Amino acid sequence: MPSKIYLGLFALLTINANANAQQLTLAIAEDTALQRDPSAILYSAQQARLKAQGISQSQLADPMIKFGLSNVPVDSFSLSDDPMTQFSLGLSQQFSAGDTLELTAKGFSLQAQQSIQFAENRQLELKLQIRELWFDISFAKIAQTILAKNKQLFSQHVTNLYRQFELGYRQNQDLIKAELELAKFDDKIAAFAQQEQALRGKLVSWIGPQAFDEFDSQLPTWPQSLEYAQQANLKHYRLLADHPQVLAAQQAIDVAKNNIATANESYKPAFKVDIGYGHREALDMASGSSRSDLISGSITMNIPLFTSNRQDQVVIAAAQGRGIKQAEKALLLIKFNGI
Repeated sequence: MPSKIYLGLFALLTINANANAQQLTLAIAEDTALQRDPSAILYSAQQARLKAQGISQSQLADPMIKFGLSNVPVDSFSLSDDPMTQFSLGLSQQFSAGDTLELTAKGFSLQAQQSIQFAENRQLELKLQIRELWFDISFAKIAQTILAKNKQLFSQHVTNLYRQFELGYRQNQDLIKAELELAKFDDKIAAFAQQEQALRGKLVSWIGPQAFDEFDSQLPTWPQSLEYAQQANLKHYRLLADHPQVLAAQQAIDVAKNNIATANESYKPAFKVDIGYGHREALDMASGSSRSDLISGSITMNIPLFTSNRQDQVVIAAAQGRGIKQAEKALLLIKFNGI
């Protein structure tokens, strides 16, 4: 007999544990949505791509190597008859103008930081959506509970009306009106139930089947929000400057400034260094000894003389791009302050 009692208690505890385990809290819903959100992979891949591009595009161009045979007489094709005939080996390296490579790396780094801000903003937006759905579903559930209680109370009222009608204190139309009002409770409960299911259907796309679990009845507490609301003299504009969207807008301005600096580097010459070595097979006719090998070197550079239609326009375009990003940030702050 005691074993049956223990088994019964164990089964009861298991049922209670499962019931508690199935309760879905807002924090769990948020974490689940963030883990399932594909944009996390998107922004992570975007950051990795920008970092890789920053490394690859900020390097010097690959050096060029040249093998050649020059000044070969066509009558004999001998490599030792003419003293000018030589085997040549050359190496050339292209160098970018000024600090172009360093600024290119900085530009990609700034874009990667901007992608981080976009990812943080996405997390905030997703949390906001989950919270809105959570409270809308909770409201629909509470509304059904309140309507069910009111229906029960109104049913008692209808019962009392029947008794009064039997005693001749009420007319038939009073009963009909009361029955119609009572039926409205079922319609309202059904409407809120339908609304709840529709909202849970939206929540499914973010957290999966857990959306149909029982919600935790305890409302969440946000100490930071409470502290924020209690500070009457808080400088809201300063706090908005730390919002991920605003930080991303500032990163866009920094990228535009870097583009201006990169454009200004185009006024500086880019150049290429060439080094060559030539080996000669022909012998010196007077002494009979081997002729000396030859070495050569040169520097080639472009001269930015006609800048009005090229470099100047690139700088102007970059400056206008910075103005656009500054205006976008100002409009964003105005929008946030108007919310």
